[in-house]
Amino acid sequence: MINEQLASYIREQLSLKTPKEIISGNLKEAGWSEVDISEAFNATEPRPVMPSSPHVSFFKKNKKILSIVSVLVLLCLAGGGAYAYYSGAFLSLPALTGEAIESARKAKSASYDTTVNIDFSGIKDGMGGLTELFGATKQISITSKGSYDGSDPKNFKNSSVVSVDLGSSSVAGEIRMLDDTFYGVLTKAPALGIVPMFSSIENKWFSFSYKSEGKQVVGNPLAAFVGGNMNIMDKMTDNQKEDIYRMSRNAHFVKAVKKLSPETIGGVSSYHFIFELDRDGINSYLSLLKDYVNSIGKNDSALSAFDPTAFDKELDNLRDFTGEIWIGRVDKLPHKVSLSFGVQPDEAVAERIKVTVISIMSGWNEPVSIVAPAESTPFEKLISEMMSDSFGQAEQKGQEASIKANLSNMRASAEIFYDSHKNSYSGFCSSSDLKMAQQAVKSAGGTGFVCKESSQKYAIGVNFADKNSGGWCVDSSGDSRGVKTLPTSTICPAK
Repeated sequence: MINEQLASYIREQLSLKTPKEIISGNLKEAGWSEVDISEAFNATEPRPVMPSSPHVSFFKKNKKILSIVSVLVLLCLAGGGAYAYYSGAFLSLPALTGEAIESARKAKSASYDTTVNIDFSGIKDGMGGLTELFGATKQISITSKGSYDGSDPKNFKNSSVVSVDLGSSSVAGEIRMLDDTFYGVLTKAPALGIVPMFSSIENKWFSFSYKSEGKQVVGNPLAAFVGGNMNIMDKMTDNQKEDIYRMSRNAHFVKAVKKLSPETIGGVSSYHFIFELDRDGINSYLSLLKDYVNSIGKNDSALSAFDPTAFDKELDNLRDFTGEIWIGRVDKLPHKVSLSFGVQPDEAVAERIKVTVISIMSGWNEPVSIVAPAESTPFEKLISEMMSDSFGQAEQKGQEASIKANLSNMRASAEIFYDSHKNSYSGFCSSSDLKMAQQAVKSAGGTGFVCKESSQKYAIGVNFADKNSGGWCVDSSGDSRGVKTLPTSTICPAK
């Protein structure tokens, strides 16, 4: 079915004596396919008058048949056209993506649910230090669920619950941003032996201030290229920023591989496309962006040095890229995006990291409530407390180890005493060796030192400084272990 808007544009250009080749080239740049352009040109050309034939007289004599056939043809055309419109058959994905970018940029609020899965199983020896952190797991899954409120440009708000699954371990937390303050809390500390101090700050909100000066970063097309350094955007006027947004909206980042039947995502009927990256379109955009920023910043070293074209080299490491996108048929907003690709760290080695990303967007322009936590600790103070607790725990463990070593050594002293006193432990508890050991244990924080003896048995016990750690006991039977209570006889008490 011919797109009337496209045909009207061609008729207008032909009436202005614009060459057919130029019209065709402009339409291709706008994302129209060769087939659509060809059909539209054919529709604008005059139809030849067909000579009369016996068939004409037949249909003149059979008007009823003609009417029925005409109705059937019209129904087929209408049905096919309606389905084509419904499925997005006449749509250009780059143009539709541009609309989605613009619609998302104008949206004041939204909710999101994004999961990133990174599979290292294809890397044999490339895990390096990650193995120490994550153990034998070869997959990392990161999920972020939250919402944002950009209705006030001077007070951008965001709230997100983040969880990281490391296979044998996991970590979870929540972050909030509002009133120029970042809030965070660790709701589940990672079970990593090398960083035990994290458990001490679990479920404690922390905060630190930052100055946004009302300059919103979300949706900024330069954010991917300048990272956290937004000074480049700060140097631009509002009109120059608008120029960049227009360039981003009109750029061809992706190209359709297949148009699928529309689907309903979160209650919203959405166009559904399978797409791949448009490398030529991306390169063209990066080059255009570089030239524009450099041109407006001839007298500024940062703007003159801006070069996002290096980003194209990062795309060279991507393999087997496949994407799917669902864009609302009415609101022209993205409602779901799915990406799958491989990353080959070393071109000489056929090993890849597999990455999948699924993001579902909902609640566009719906009210969002994001408030600061009732209580929070300044980040610097929290870190100081965490380090203090960590060092305190290390010191405590060191003292307990010293107590255990001293009591363990007393077993050898007891045997020497036994041999030199006619095979008897009698008097060992008052010996000089035991008194020296008692003083050392006391210096290490031990309390309630106890020594019980008989001619053939003995037991020595002491409590650790931390009551939660209990105590330690050694006896003549060879026991050297932790106990909840101190010995009352010449045998260490049961556990």
